[in-house]
Amino acid sequence: MRRTALRLCEEAVVTPWGVTGSKSSPLKYDSIMQQFGSQPLTPEVLGSFAAAMRLHRSRTAGPGGQGAPPPPLHRFLRRGIAFTHRGLENVSETVGKDRRFYLYTGRGPSDKTMHLGHAVPFLLTKYLQDAFGAPLVVQMTDDEKYLFRDLDLEKLAVMTRENVKDILAFGFDPEKTFVFSNLAYMHRLYRNTLRIQRNLTYNKVAATFGFDQSDNIGKVAFPAIQIAPCLSSSFPVVLPVKASLPCLVPCAIDQDPFFLLSRDVCPKLKAPKPSLLMTKFLAPLTGVGGKMSSSADPATTILLTDDRKAVSKKLKRAYSGGAATLEEFREKGGCPEVDVPFAYLKHFLEDDGELAAIEEGFRKGTVHSGIMKQRAAEVVSDFLDEFQHRRALVTDDDVDYVMRERSIL
Repeated sequence: MRRTALRLCEEAVVTPWGVTGSKSSPLKYDSIMQQFGSQPLTPEVLGSFAAAMRLHRSRTAGPGGQGAPPPPLHRFLRRGIAFTHRGLENVSETVGKDRRFYLYTGRGPSDKTMHLGHAVPFLLTKYLQDAFGAPLVVQMTDDEKYLFRDLDLEKLAVMTRENVKDILAFGFDPEKTFVFSNLAYMHRLYRNTLRIQRNLTYNKVAATFGFDQSDNIGKVAFPAIQIAPCLSSSFPVVLPVKASLPCLVPCAIDQDPFFLLSRDVCPKLKAPKPSLLMTKFLAPLTGVGGKMSSSADPATTILLTDDRKAVSKKLKRAYSGGAATLEEFREKGGCPEVDVPFAYLKHFLEDDGELAAIEEGFRKGTVHSGIMKQRAAEVVSDFLDEFQHRRALVTDDDVDYVMRERSIL
């Protein structure tokens, strides 16, 4: 089957279904942003967004103006991991007018266990829910996995519930969170899905995703289903408001083509365009030119179920930006831009000062690859220990509750 992919160079392609590139060359995110047509997350846009967070906190303070201070900017925002957006200024304006918005993100259940790369958009979404007190809808695209991968519906049902447990372990507020399976919730989505489908042509969808006449019709129809949650009217019980609510979609950059279409369609349906806040990928252990994948060799992927021993073993084999010998490294230093363990520290080490010191030492040749890998293993293992503790506390009743229709406003 032919797919039109975004080509960044001879080695790298980015599509919603896969990312590949050179292990020794970082993805050219400026080129991705330019070719997709999204906007850079400039200091001005980020500053306005941070001001909106502070404004929201001041409005929700207790008597006498007492209340929790606004959270510091998330490390993903401070370090350029969240790097591009569409219409983020609209969220800041919405908050400025003391109006509501909701969050929308999703997960395609392709395995019982999620991996470390899946954590990135959910960590950002959790931060945004806490910062704004925003309701959240999470779409489980079990139908997409049935259409695009060789998975049967019974296995998908099991994977979906297991993945929902993983998602809840990130700490979302269950009173403000609704998680839905497309297969189970289609009776609500179908009206808006039809409206979207009538406003999308085959040529438009095929040009965006590279479909051709050999693809099953379900693949061609699916983008409308992922767009439908951008309309708050898809949630008459969950978001029971008369006027349309705008939404903010935190996601990785490979999902942008779906929402590029949604921003064309929503005005035709007299609905607000969704805003997007998009992140870079977490690299696989094999190199920085791709993204971590469930379908890859498990040895190249850190699973959310991995213990400290497994994490340490995997990171010892991770692609390094060091040199062939220790003597050469001490003379020339290393390249953190292509060092996978450093990429993991950039994502999961909270202390900016320590991160800067490690980066400087690596460049100068005083912090060698062994130290880098050891510290990355410690930081990732600490994160996973906390995650696994929370995951063990999630019950089937918790899953049933967040998947039950009820108001989350």
